[in-house]
Amino acid sequence: MTDSDGKTEIRISGLESMTEAEVLQIIAGRLVYVREKPASSWRANDAAYLVEQILHNEGFPEARVSGKIEASDRIVLNVSEGIRRSLGEVVIEGDDDSDSLIKLFESPFSKKSFLQRRDIPFRDEDVAEGLDFMVRQLQSRGYWRADVSIRTKEFDDKTGNVNLVIQVKKGERFRIGNPTVVSPDGRGVKRAATTWEPFVGMWATTENINKLKVAMIEAFISRGYPDAGIFMNRRLGMNQYYPEFRIELGVRVRLLEVDSKGLARTRPKRINEIMKPLEGEWYDEAAMNQQVRKLLATGAFSSVRVETYEVSTKRINATLHFEESKAKDVALSGGYGSFNGPLFRSIYTDRNFRGQLRAFSAGFELNERGLLGEVKLIDPWWGRNVSRELRWYSMNKSYDGYGIFESGLESRWKWSLSDHFSLGFLLGYSFSSVDGEGLASAFLGDNLYSHARVGFMPEWDYRDSAVLPTSGWHLSLPFQLGSVVGRDENGYFKFGMDGGWYHAINRTYKLGLGGYAEWVMPSGDIQDLPIDLRVFNGGSRSVRSFPERGLGPTLGGDPYGGDFSWAVQTELSRPIRGALRAVSFMDAGGVSGNYTAPMGGGLEVAVGLGLRLDLPIGPVRLEYGHNLTRDRGEPTGTWHFAIGATF
Repeated sequence: MTDSDGKTEIRISGLESMTEAEVLQIIAGRLVYVREKPASSWRANDAAYLVEQILHNEGFPEARVSGKIEASDRIVLNVSEGIRRSLGEVVIEGDDDSDSLIKLFESPFSKKSFLQRRDIPFRDEDVAEGLDFMVRQLQSRGYWRADVSIRTKEFDDKTGNVNLVIQVKKGERFRIGNPTVVSPDGRGVKRAATTWEPFVGMWATTENINKLKVAMIEAFISRGYPDAGIFMNRRLGMNQYYPEFRIELGVRVRLLEVDSKGLARTRPKRINEIMKPLEGEWYDEAAMNQQVRKLLATGAFSSVRVETYEVSTKRINATLHFEESKAKDVALSGGYGSFNGPLFRSIYTDRNFRGQLRAFSAGFELNERGLLGEVKLIDPWWGRNVSRELRWYSMNKSYDGYGIFESGLESRWKWSLSDHFSLGFLLGYSFSSVDGEGLASAFLGDNLYSHARVGFMPEWDYRDSAVLPTSGWHLSLPFQLGSVVGRDENGYFKFGMDGGWYHAINRTYKLGLGGYAEWVMPSGDIQDLPIDLRVFNGGSRSVRSFPERGLGPTLGGDPYGGDFSWAVQTELSRPIRGALRAVSFMDAGGVSGNYTAPMGGGLEVAVGLGLRLDLPIGPVRLEYGHNLTRDRGEPTGTWHFAIGATF
């Protein structure tokens, strides 16, 4: 006999920590062959074995399950659970970064458990795997002779907890030593030596070792050896990690032509122009991959695949296979900022404008302080390693003490000379009208003027991420020359420094140091320069005890800026849960109204705390800065809500 749906019924008795439904749901797929046939002793034993394994994985090492046939359509499993063991307190001795090591040790215990319990089931067989994970983590940080062992293991009869003390002996931290290379035909040895030289002496972390291997691979695939085999082994010295390379270069080939398939909206001629610098040269696979990444980054394609084929001896052609994506859309968004207040934004975007892989956008933003409309056209391939952005904008905005209407046109170029260094150029022209909304005209400078400017900015960027940096540094040095024509003609020179440094103290705490300085040097007096071209301070990216632009000389509470502004910032952060982090910070800065005495504006100091949610668009920040140097009329502190890194 079978049950009403033609299947053998399986019942479980004796469960205390789980319900029958939970167990049957976990093993449902594996019971199909038991339930599809009439009950038998061997099918009952199979079902009992499956349930017993579930209990073992949930921390019941002494669990026993026996099967009994009650009828031809029913099997009853009798369970004796025994004592449940769970992973209790885990203490790490010998390493400061105990939190991350504990999580790694716990991971094999957690992965076999199907139930969402607060406590983690303990299984003796998972101990060795957890210790191995810890050793690998220590090796990834450069401790290649690290040893990890269980020092004490205590079982609590009342709670069932197994408490562990784990002894960590890291040993010395290794540095990368001089590699050795073997090449069957002798080719590539000199190139290998110049490639690995910058890595010698670095900490032998997994990150640095992987970077070394990638650099070795790209050193040859970028010079016409697409089939180069780069094999790496290692030898450990006293405190040196010696990479051992074997190089098999294969045949060197030259790329003749690049063709494209799958294009409908994109003009093939545009692809040919982009790929032209690669044709006729030794095949540079690294450069080809870089161009493919840039093509995908436009958003015009969902996939790009490279196919190469031989056309003659040591000569190849390449075909790019494209799948185009939807390039046009309209986006509506809203938000809030501590300075601009609530905002609404609408943008139309065409990521493949007229089939030329140029990004066109037009839109507006409405916020509590005014309205901004702008049109942009971005060409990522304006020149070799040069991108250009054309921007027309018009805005009407209210600041504390004055309002401004401005309309203009800007053209920006960015020349990427290497992965870490670029040069920026700017040409711009605009017309502005300033109205006093609290500030007297004597503090506004010219209130009806045209503004022509040219700018130049070298930039170094060694951060691991420009959006969510955790290590590395960046520095920019913007220069700008401008001419203001209004009641009088007034020229100026503006110079600045802006940068930051990020460092992981350990796996938990991260330190950040940053700051900026801005000088504006007018040809006349600073009060004759339009107020909107002066420099200000205060806000979520400067001294955070002040509201945006609120630090510096004021009249009736309205700031009117100066010609020198600076700030230095220190941050210490740690994770709370998931992408949420806590941060403490200290800022110092000031504004001077006379560039011949840059400290004349005094010194303001802030300390504060905040929360950050790390998202793909950048950190969402809620912070409070307290004023340690409060003078009469200054705020005690200020709340800030912003998106993006502080520096």
